Amino acid sequence: MKKFWQWLGTALLVAIFLSLANWQWNRAAELKKPIEVDQSIAPIDSVIAPNDSVTDSIIGRKVSVAGEFVSNWIAPGQAENKTWDVGLFKTEDNAMILVVRGFHKNEIPQLGKSKIVGYLVPPQSKNVGESKDNQINRVDSALFVTKTELPLYAPFIQAISEDPDMGYQQVPFELGKKVPGFYWQHISYVVIWFLFALTAIYLMIYQRRLDKVAQ
Repeated sequence: MKKFWQWLGTALLVAIFLSLANWQWNRAAELKKPIEVDQSIAPIDSVIAPNDSVTDSIIGRKVSVAGEFVSNWIAPGQAENKTWDVGLFKTEDNAMILVVRGFHKNEIPQLGKSKIVGYLVPPQSKNVGESKDNQINRVDSALFVTKTELPLYAPFIQAISEDPDMGYQQVPFELGKKVPGFYWQHISYVVIWFLFALTAIYLMIYQRRLDKVAQ
């Protein structure tokens, strides 16, 4: 009976360790897969509604929206310490969304009617600059809750084009990883869990040898 419980306990440990190794292996494989996003252009209201939360399925979607820019803002301290021109955009269905128009130009951006095509991007969660005057410390619609009575879209649009064209240099869009960690980090965990499984088997065999010697 003692041998049975030893075998059972070892088998359970080995199964757990191997399942963890397999889980890490699958996550490493997911990191190697390109993230596929629907690249067709859809009206924004067919993808997300104002006040809806941001989900993985809408990040990186190309959307179009018509309306007008009602105010201009700058967002400094972005990647490579660049500054973005950001517009608060009123849509034709009477909602508000932030639009990253492009890299900051040394001129006052024009307001007025426009049609935007761009990527949906989740709001920035960390401050990257100082908030003052027409400067915002992050691109996040939550900063504008007290500035408008209209409903706000949670994500912002990183513009690909404006009609009419304002001559902006586009901010490159990069789709972040949906799986946390790094490829070789996951592979190292595969090795570790596999070694744990081997160790459990070795200890069981070693204990049996000690039992035989004791007899």
